Amino acid sequence: MIDLSNVLRTSATVPVQAHWDPIENTANNLQWATEKKFNQSKAQWQEPIDMTWKQWLKLFNPGPAQPLKHYNTTDFQVFLPPSITNVGDVWDLHGKRILPFLRQFHPGATMNLRHGQNGAKACLRAISPEYADIVFRIHARFTLDASIGAYFRPAQFAGRMVINRKSGTICQWMLSLPPRNSNVDIGAFRTVDIGFVPRMELCSLSVSEPQPKSIAWEAAITAEEAGKKFESALYKFTEIEWTPIEEAVELAKASNHPIHAVLLFGVLDDESC
Repeated sequence: MIDLSNVLRTSATVPVQAHWDPIENTANNLQWATEKKFNQSKAQWQEPIDMTWKQWLKLFNPGPAQPLKHYNTTDFQVFLPPSITNVGDVWDLHGKRILPFLRQFHPGATMNLRHGQNGAKACLRAISPEYADIVFRIHARFTLDASIGAYFRPAQFAGRMVINRKSGTICQWMLSLPPRNSNVDIGAFRTVDIGFVPRMELCSLSVSEPQPKSIAWEAAITAEEAGKKFESALYKFTEIEWTPIEEAVELAKASNHPIHAVLLFGVLDDESC
């Protein structure tokens, strides 16, 4: 059992750089709608909307609110376990204490999702006498303009924090949108779309510490194993034992039972539908 609850004890500041690429493509071209299409949607809205087409284009591709921000080391305590823990253990993160990080992207960040799985989880992935590696997963939403219901919802944020247990400092910290195709949902004027953002990331600037790959971990699980733990903690259906379609057909024949097939667009285990 390991107690990391008070390991970050220095007064040093940590510079964090933000990157937020424009949306590269969407299924329905919502973010690059033509001026004609924008005006048609605007005319159908119940309340008058004081927004130009150029403002609309900028709305969905804002870039980070603060490209560079300095945090206190103690700000990162939100990612530490609240009590003693073991490698592989998962715990809840306090949403309100995470929001200052997310608002480096946009001031409209919230962790209260209208539809989907609210939550933020962390896991102790690895430990050594000198270092600890904590990974985390966060679900969030960004209100871009409340007056027209404009929002931006990432599939998820995946993060990592490597800390020096002896010095009480942060070696590495990052939070990013996984660069899988169709990794964001966007919406406005009661219209929704799904798209792809190549890079949306917060990352601490480099410090003179060894890279995580070079650390001899005393106990560890893989990043894939940690990801499965997050999925199980956030989505109960991931505990279902799925059967390949070929095997399901043979089982149906053998048991004389029909197959009820459901066709899905997208994935179920994150927030991009």
